[in-house]
Amino acid sequence: MLTLYDLYERSAMESIENKIKQIRYRMAKIAYETKRGHLSSAYSSLEIIFALYYMKVMRYKVDDLDWNERDRFILSKGHAGLALYCVLQDVGVLDINALNNFAGKMSDFSTHPVSNIKYGIEMSAGSLGHGMAFAIGHAYNAILENKDYRVYVLLGDGELQEGSNWEAFLLVSALKLNNITVIIDYNNRQIAGKVDNIVPLGDLSKKMESFGFETYEVDGHDVSALECILKKKDKKPIAVVAHTTKGKGLSFMEDLDNWHGRGLTEEEWSKAKQELGNGE
Repeated sequence: MLTLYDLYERSAMESIENKIKQIRYRMAKIAYETKRGHLSSAYSSLEIIFALYYMKVMRYKVDDLDWNERDRFILSKGHAGLALYCVLQDVGVLDINALNNFAGKMSDFSTHPVSNIKYGIEMSAGSLGHGMAFAIGHAYNAILENKDYRVYVLLGDGELQEGSNWEAFLLVSALKLNNITVIIDYNNRQIAGKVDNIVPLGDLSKKMESFGFETYEVDGHDVSALECILKKKDKKPIAVVAHTTKGKGLSFMEDLDNWHGRGLTEEEWSKAKQELGNGE
């Protein structure tokens, strides 16, 4: 028998799922209209970014984005820029019309984010393997200034082929940065194919543990599970291996290659509308 609490929880989750579906619709519409954006990569990361901003994981102020006590989100996986923009738009950081000319010559929003704190974007992304070191700078600064803000950094699994990440992981442990959470979008896909077929990561959780992280694995599309883990704090730095699907949400895109950097055709947009509804 369902209790009132069960009904409330079910209603809340349905509301979240509808909100995510609306954001997916908006992302697809932008990708169709502009013929730009790394849509499948952005879909892979959407719930992760959503959980950080919507589920009271991160501390931030929409009306004071330069607030010194804010938690920092570092998007190292720059291909997910469209997901970040649309979430920032939905929480009220960006104007509703901000992405009308997405990736255009006069737009402030390229396919990979460019640092601009007035838009809530902490770091310029694009060249992979730099976000981890950038996040360390913020985390160490918090310790030096006796601040209690937390730093969250999102990496791609293919991005872990950049050796700079592993050097940074060593430094996190050496500096005892327990105010940092590393999230790895583990969709097992990169531009040239499956990560496992190119440079396999092996047991990633054990690797992260060996570098001194308290490590968790989670379904990267389960917002409730993400919320629970991302709110964790520990005496150690935290690593979250988020198992995701590239292109999540569109059947003709899920776990497939050939989506890097391109938008949707007329036929694909028609299919997307059928699967995502009308965005309401």
